[in-house]
Amino acid sequence: MIRLATFLFRRLKPLFLLGATPYVLLAQHSGMAHVAASAVTPTLRLITDQAQREIIVEIGPIDLPNDAGHIQLPPFHTQIPIDGWLHGFYIDLVDGNGRPVPRQILHHVNVIEPDRRELFSPIMLRLAAAGQETDPVKLPWLLGYRVRKGQEFIVTSMMHNPTGREYDGVRLRVHFPYTTGGLIKPISIFPFYMDVMPPASRHSYDLPPGKSTRSWEARPVVSGRIIGIGGHVHQYGTSLRLEDLNTRKVIWAAQPAVGKDGQISSMPMKTFITRLGVPIKEGHVYRVTAEYDNTSGQTIPGGAMGALGGAFIPSSRARWPRVDRNDPQLKIDWELVHTGPGEGHVHGGS
Repeated sequence: MIRLATFLFRRLKPLFLLGATPYVLLAQHSGMAHVAASAVTPTLRLITDQAQREIIVEIGPIDLPNDAGHIQLPPFHTQIPIDGWLHGFYIDLVDGNGRPVPRQILHHVNVIEPDRRELFSPIMLRLAAAGQETDPVKLPWLLGYRVRKGQEFIVTSMMHNPTGREYDGVRLRVHFPYTTGGLIKPISIFPFYMDVMPPASRHSYDLPPGKSTRSWEARPVVSGRIIGIGGHVHQYGTSLRLEDLNTRKVIWAAQPAVGKDGQISSMPMKTFITRLGVPIKEGHVYRVTAEYDNTSGQTIPGGAMGALGGAFIPSSRARWPRVDRNDPQLKIDWELVHTGPGEGHVHGGS
């Protein structure tokens, strides 16, 4: 069991980081340009590489002048071409001649499943997200995200070019390794996400001077087990925690690591594999809380955030629900994804 737990932790560690990553990579910048300023019109191309067992989502081309600000690409809808399981993803970028482009050109890319809802909220399921610092996510064959041919995904992305060199015809490629199953089917896992702000809203908030706390509560839509969790706070954040209000137990709590420059360098993550996950019950209320100690002496506009996420295995009797198209929060979420975020809005999610 210990060897299995160690193996799974090494493979799943990037996924738990990913649970928090989507909301680290928010479009919180004013002065955003739209891709219409480019000389080329980007499109989405879907490639199935059967030899490498990969689905490749390619977005581009886009011309990036040197020192370009944030360029919001339009949202693209695509469909999964196979029946099987996704076992993670990795990203690369190339220019018009196929030469590698620095990862710092990518601000973020998000992958959303519009027909399934989140575990703790009625917004669309955030499946994956990455920025320039995101490591490849690699899952072992026994764990995967179940997909079916024709299943719809939405892909949103943003580029920028902080370098002094221009890049023409840039293409972003997201690779999804997959299997189609065998005699032993992979265990289906789902990402989950919670935030101290309401789901379909701004996810950064003004940070007052001194000590402050912000929380949000929700019930999960299905029961199951959390097998790993991580989180994200901004500068002056002192802690982030998830607790079950029915049992009054803290499921996870972490304090950020701070570098010599005073900036937050990382947030601890936790796995629960040796005890086969932490049970989450449908009827219970769960609260996420972020605590800050702003020593700057002034209010920082949009200076705070508190988000956590990770991997979740539904109970064997649970069926993951589809979104409710009439839900007001779902409608707001859909609008945000398709019109692009204002300053501080979530850009597409995960």
